[in-house]
Amino acid sequence: MSFKYKHGFCILRCQPFHIGHDRLINQMMKECEFGTVLIGSAQESGTYSNPLPYFTRKKLIQNVWRKKEDYARLQIIPVKDTTTLPWGFHVLETIKKELPEREKPDVVYVGDEREYLFFAPDVPHVEICSRTTQDFPFLSGNMVRDMLKYRDERYKNFVHPENEELIKKLFEDELN
Repeated sequence: MSFKYKHGFCILRCQPFHIGHDRLINQMMKECEFGTVLIGSAQESGTYSNPLPYFTRKKLIQNVWRKKEDYARLQIIPVKDTTTLPWGFHVLETIKKELPEREKPDVVYVGDEREYLFFAPDVPHVEICSRTTQDFPFLSGNMVRDMLKYRDERYKNFVHPENEELIKKLFEDELN
């Protein structure tokens, strides 16, 4: 199989993992021999913006991807926030440290082209993949969490069936 790129990466918080995140990973895995998902703000959990811990967020991705043939080419790693290093340098060093056997990424997948500025010129290519579509013009983890908070069953339209019950259970406290 021939791929457009050797090693692509994307950064997602996955609070929780939803179909928009999956859309971006799907594009990356179609175009790259190897793909790396960095789960951002990995050091945070239990906060309003980052309620879920890293390993739970990783599990949500694995629940969907471990059944796919491409899973063997996908890596999921944590990336912590930093205020001491430039973000692009920090991310690329995290990949290098966590995946020393992988070549340096040659493409970054982003939802907005401005996100590429952190990585130019160190990553030669950028692919822009909107997490939204006409069917879902607005999609975010905050939106999914709000739906759960207000007992709006439409949250199921935005998460994978493999994760519906787990996500509902993870946010039970908000439901009570």
